[in-house]
Amino acid sequence: MDTRSDAVVYNYMDTFFCCYVEKDKLCDNMITDHMLMYICSGELVLQTSTKRIVFKKGDAVFVKRNHSFRKTKQPSKNGEPFKGIFLMLKTPFLKSIFSEQRFPVSVVNNAGISSKFYIILPKHPFLKGLFISLEQYFNNSAYPSEELMNAKLKEAVFALLQIDPSFASVLFDFSEPWKINLRDFMNKNYKCDLTLNEFAHYAGRSLTSFKRDFAQLFNDTPGKWLVKKRLADARSQIANLNRKPSDVYLEVGFKNLSHFSLAFKKEFGYNPTQVEKVFKSDVRTK
Repeated sequence: MDTRSDAVVYNYMDTFFCCYVEKDKLCDNMITDHMLMYICSGELVLQTSTKRIVFKKGDAVFVKRNHSFRKTKQPSKNGEPFKGIFLMLKTPFLKSIFSEQRFPVSVVNNAGISSKFYIILPKHPFLKGLFISLEQYFNNSAYPSEELMNAKLKEAVFALLQIDPSFASVLFDFSEPWKINLRDFMNKNYKCDLTLNEFAHYAGRSLTSFKRDFAQLFNDTPGKWLVKKRLADARSQIANLNRKPSDVYLEVGFKNLSHFSLAFKKEFGYNPTQVEKVFKSDVRTK
């Protein structure tokens, strides 16, 4: 169990997550595996570079793997806490299901499913029954056994295929991402809370080739470049958009305000709270 501020997160086998957020917002980025989400209460916001989608109580959503966006869990406008259930449908598990071939799999393409990174699921008794049973574990602070968890994951897969058999074309697509333009990828995703292994994976590279390509392209290590890039973004927002350090540190990729402040001072020689004063001084001297 992970507790942060007014947030409580239950994590079982990195597969079954239950999250409760009473007051604060809880944000994270990137989807590494297919995810099935159910909003029990409150709101969940998905934010991409071009789109903002808000899901509310009773919504069930399937999100595809290997997509980058900001996921914010927050109370509803009337103050109802966020409460959500998340199931990760990981590739090894799906491969085992596919290899069993105990049910017919029609891997047909459906543009409505294959072209979107998320699919809002219809109200369906199979899904409702699955989420109700999972919510009971959350309510009682109990975890299912590994065998029961695998049964629930299979139930989730069967429910999706019952809703639309063409989900098979997504669930059982095990191809890896192509090697992509590293400069564009890093400039677009530097705010994401990812390990270097995850950055390498999304860039379609091994960790070794990722570090090698990165050094050739940016003349720096990924870790140092990420810190500098995030700090520069934060300073720009504080100076030009009149934002407070406490409002931007999470957004640019830092997890802790004190760590952000120390890194900021080390990089620029002054605290983030002094940005406005420093910039005004610079203007007067020019």
